[in-house]
Amino acid sequence: MFDLRPQRLIVFNGAEGVRRDVSGDVTEYPSAPVVLTTLDAAKDLWVGSGDRRVFSVGAGASAPVEAFPCECFDLTSDGDRLIGTVVDGTLKLTSLATTDASGQRWEPMTLPKPVRATTGYGYSEGRPLRQSPDGAFLDSSPFGITVVEKGRGRVYVLRTGAAQPEGTLQVEPGGDQDIWRAQVTPHGVLLLLVINYRQTALLHFALDGTLLGSIPGNEDDDDEAEEMIWGGAGVCVLDADRALLFVQDKLLLVSLPDLQVLETLVGDWPSFVSVTPAGPDRWWVGAEDRDALFLLTAEPGHPLRLSASNRLVSPGAPLMHVGFKTPTIHWAEHTSAPLTVSAPVAETWRALVRNDGPACEAVRIRVSGVLVGARVVDVSVRYRGQPLPMVEENRVNVVGHTSGLEAGATAELEVTFKPRSEGSGPLTITVEPCSWESQPREWQWDKEQPRVLAVTGHPASAQFPLTVE
Repeated sequence: MFDLRPQRLIVFNGAEGVRRDVSGDVTEYPSAPVVLTTLDAAKDLWVGSGDRRVFSVGAGASAPVEAFPCECFDLTSDGDRLIGTVVDGTLKLTSLATTDASGQRWEPMTLPKPVRATTGYGYSEGRPLRQSPDGAFLDSSPFGITVVEKGRGRVYVLRTGAAQPEGTLQVEPGGDQDIWRAQVTPHGVLLLLVINYRQTALLHFALDGTLLGSIPGNEDDDDEAEEMIWGGAGVCVLDADRALLFVQDKLLLVSLPDLQVLETLVGDWPSFVSVTPAGPDRWWVGAEDRDALFLLTAEPGHPLRLSASNRLVSPGAPLMHVGFKTPTIHWAEHTSAPLTVSAPVAETWRALVRNDGPACEAVRIRVSGVLVGARVVDVSVRYRGQPLPMVEENRVNVVGHTSGLEAGATAELEVTFKPRSEGSGPLTITVEPCSWESQPREWQWDKEQPRVLAVTGHPASAQFPLTVE
């Protein structure tokens, strides 16, 4: 099971996971999805940083990373082949292509003409379709692969192992605040629409445009059904007869093709989820913004079961480096080992910091901890060999600032602790790249505006236990 964001990759193999971080300034909301896929042989996996660049990671969670020769907006696997989407400068799908594990030779597929849906939630028959291309996203189920163009209102279906897509469904395009998820079923395609991140509909279409089932339906209890699926978080096709819908506070097991609710399971899904097979009738469920995995068991004829799996995650080698556009402070040398101070002898913590990004205008050093706030120890700081005046802040910090750090430069930091009484607790030392910014006040437009320090890059932070005897 893999959990990926633009800044990290976590690979779970057996009981433990390995986390690899991306170095550099990674876009928080990339235009392209963060690609992650692996072939059946699982010897390699392919990851992307959200800018259409894809990297191959060899066998082993800490293997070297190699750039992919082709730009793909999204990428997935189908048996022993890779399937990728290629978009133009306007993010409109131009090609659906396939390649083998080498990734060197791509074969394009012919995209079928779209078939208009006969009806559907939020769909207005006869109205001109507003189109705003936003890319082509892939998803897979046991029955095939979907390509979703939400901005154009199109869903393409590629059956498992097929040489060409089977069909294309055309519905009303979605807006910027809408989320679409689609999965292939034996009967057609299951489409989850989340309007403005909350209002939700689940639709099941045949590829001739016929609506096979929907939640909410057309019965008198629409209001109750709509409330039941408020806040969609994901959808998963389990087998030919069943699918699973994730909403904010539950899971709904629904029948195929008519989408009748068969079973309800309590769950908490405040954000979107992805589902990966974990064996017969078993799936790993990974929620956004969480490292924990959930094991879903859905055997035919048995109730759904969902159990948390909190596994150990260890740091691994850096995944890739994409460059820095802002000042970035790293520790060149430091330790996070526990520090003990015995009266009346003072102890000094030493470190070396390096700026791996462009130059910063100022540096702020912050020493935080309950022992500092309670005056169990006095703190003094030397930076580049010179004493740095420190002032109290919020009763738990002492803070000082000094001149900036040049690009690629290093600086020595010494923090000395002089005991006053006894105690123990965590201590945090942070070095922040900053700039001076004006702070306007509405009632002082005719006066000189005060200037404050603002963090303008990536800080370095170290935490360790401090004991004063």
